[in-house]
Amino acid sequence: MIMQRVSFHSLISAFVLLPTVATAANEKSPTFDLKTLEALGYTADVADFFSQEARFLPGVNTVTIQINAARSYTVDARFDADGQLCVDQALLIALKLRQPKLASDCEPLSALWPTATSKAYPGQFRLELMLPEEAFDPSQDDFQRGGYAALLNYNLFGQQISGGNDLRFFQGILEPGLNVSNWVVRNRSSVSSGLNADRYTSEETSASRAVESLKSVLQLGQFGSNSDSFSGLPMLGAQLYSDSAQFSASQLIVPIKGIANTNATVEIRQRGRTIYRTVVAPGPFSLNSISNFSNGVPADVEIIEEDGRRQRFSVTNALDVNNYREATSYQLGLGRYRNPNSTVGTPAESPSLITGEVAFSPANRQRMTTAGLFASEYQNLTLKHSYTGTERGWLAGGLSYARAQDNRQGYQLDMQAQTTLGGNVSTSFSSLYRSEDYLTADETLSGQAYRQAPTTQTLRNANSAAITWAHPRWGAFSYVASHNQYYHNGKSDIAHTLSSSQRWGRATVSLSLQSSAFGETAYASLSLPLGQGTLNNRVQSVDNNLSLGSSYQGTWGENRGYTVGVTGSEQQQRVSGSANLRTPYAQLATGVSQSSNQSRSVSMSASGAVAYANGSAATSSQPIGDTFAIVSIPKQGNLRVQAPGSGATLTNYSGNAILPALQPYTTATAQIDTKTLPLNIRLNSTTADFALARGSVASKLFTVTETRQLLLTIRDANGVAIPVGASVLSSSGQFMGTVIGDGNVMLINDDIGQPLRIKVTNQSECQVDYQAPTQFDANAVYETAEAICR
Repeated sequence: MIMQRVSFHSLISAFVLLPTVATAANEKSPTFDLKTLEALGYTADVADFFSQEARFLPGVNTVTIQINAARSYTVDARFDADGQLCVDQALLIALKLRQPKLASDCEPLSALWPTATSKAYPGQFRLELMLPEEAFDPSQDDFQRGGYAALLNYNLFGQQISGGNDLRFFQGILEPGLNVSNWVVRNRSSVSSGLNADRYTSEETSASRAVESLKSVLQLGQFGSNSDSFSGLPMLGAQLYSDSAQFSASQLIVPIKGIANTNATVEIRQRGRTIYRTVVAPGPFSLNSISNFSNGVPADVEIIEEDGRRQRFSVTNALDVNNYREATSYQLGLGRYRNPNSTVGTPAESPSLITGEVAFSPANRQRMTTAGLFASEYQNLTLKHSYTGTERGWLAGGLSYARAQDNRQGYQLDMQAQTTLGGNVSTSFSSLYRSEDYLTADETLSGQAYRQAPTTQTLRNANSAAITWAHPRWGAFSYVASHNQYYHNGKSDIAHTLSSSQRWGRATVSLSLQSSAFGETAYASLSLPLGQGTLNNRVQSVDNNLSLGSSYQGTWGENRGYTVGVTGSEQQQRVSGSANLRTPYAQLATGVSQSSNQSRSVSMSASGAVAYANGSAATSSQPIGDTFAIVSIPKQGNLRVQAPGSGATLTNYSGNAILPALQPYTTATAQIDTKTLPLNIRLNSTTADFALARGSVASKLFTVTETRQLLLTIRDANGVAIPVGASVLSSSGQFMGTVIGDGNVMLINDDIGQPLRIKVTNQSECQVDYQAPTQFDANAVYETAEAICR
């Protein structure tokens, strides 16, 4: 059993709770046991103060203030001599309220808004306010702004191949950047060495900032067009576009969940249009706050891994029944075309151009987009429309007209559709047709179309269709067919793909057959869980060339993985192995392979980010986005911190971790995993809420307390345990608590090593003789020691 020293805050809680018991007999006159209070060292004045009503002690208290059950703030608030909340200028700013002229620096709430009410919960250090609408300042919101940072995202890769054709190659993708007063400045560059050439290329440099009055983003410099119709068109200039994050995010009834194998990009599309994109960490992810999500419309989810692998699946979800119409969005760009593939013989930039796009919903379940691009050498007009008449499917189509120099004119028609037949069958269809003289903006403005020979084949039409049948018991089957046809030579490419996947017990069997202009391919695999990993066996036939392979993928520890494998064919056999490690500083990977023809390959990669933000240096194994935060848990390294959108990160040796990609204009809760925290360490909280405007850099410092506890077992000179209820006093006679259990007393922190006295009823006092440990085990709740009271 344990005796703990009575804290000041726990005393307040006791004063709040005691009257509740006392008023069972007399509602109007709560009373306290004055003898108990006197034994604790408090006077009757304290009891009189708390007997009036639940209130705080005068002075400054850290409290959580909840306003109208919707907003919540943790602030240092002052309370007057009667324990009532003092309203001053600092409190009005902290609570995002209007700031009327104050008569003093401690105004009562009712003096500002007579209808306002307040309810105190001192035992929980919480205050509930109910305020009229006129108390709120509409120009303020709950999003944090500001902060500064200098950062560098990097992705480095090196490979050496020896035996026969020796090759040494290195490539680095670098993204230095600044965040200053919600301005986001980023540069994207690449450096490479090998293949008989060393090269450095600066690809893009831009500065962007949210224009919140327009719910838009302004971007200056080198960038890709942020429009659906001319997505990614490289420009040098300026663009203004709608920021979907500033529109009210849609809350899904059922979250969209998946598993990423690397730091993957997740894209969500509805009606053929990307409505959400984020980066997730390796492992399970869950998304439930999606801007512009249409109710009941099937959504296509694509997970794009770092190495280019893709996972695709579809979900159907539901929102509030009244939320069917999306907000109007737009894009306006002005500048010059920027040729990303420019060489000495071709100009990097072309004449000036302007782009514009407006997307709106003329009716429920409909979306219309109009867009245009105008330059002296090229003009394009585009009209798109999508319709979701039923919850079983959607239909979208578009028409584009383009005019290039030499009066070359053409048009493009495209259509996409998806529908569900019954509960197990889904179908989709996509078709595109281009007239012979239709040119895209990149082909014309880069000069590519005019450097090609007149007989160069160009796309005429592209069609594809798919049908999928899925059953919980029999697995999934799908068939995909595609057909492409070209001008000039009339060539046609036809491809068929049939695939199936079934689960038998713990084993998963997959089969895929493909026929195309490139040949015939068959692939079969069998996956079995084994130990802490998975054993994968596969057979592949490409144009009757058979190859076999087997690999084992496993993990050791939470952030380390490895793969070993062997493959063989008639031409050669190869063994390979790879390992990956995620640290607080970087994501590291290495691989090696050896073939029977003495060819050997060794590769290494490192990716991550470093940042100096708000006065703290930190590292990350994931790239840093426009909006991020630094969490500091002093001297506590290798702790796992997780937040929506940012996935899981680890604290470095100093206890700093970066939450690299927080979704702006939404509330995200960061959670600290305390499984690896030493038992003698206490945190003031294990969660932190972030609500940031775009481009903000936030910091959160957690208070770390090292707790030392010593459990004394006190006996008298005859070896008899001190009786329960005996008073424990300091050397000055201050009451510290009572003995509980078999002579047990718990000493905490500064009390350890201090002289103690024991007072037993009707007996004289005795002095406690004990030896305090010189060291405390960080992974033990408490240390123990024997003591004698003489």
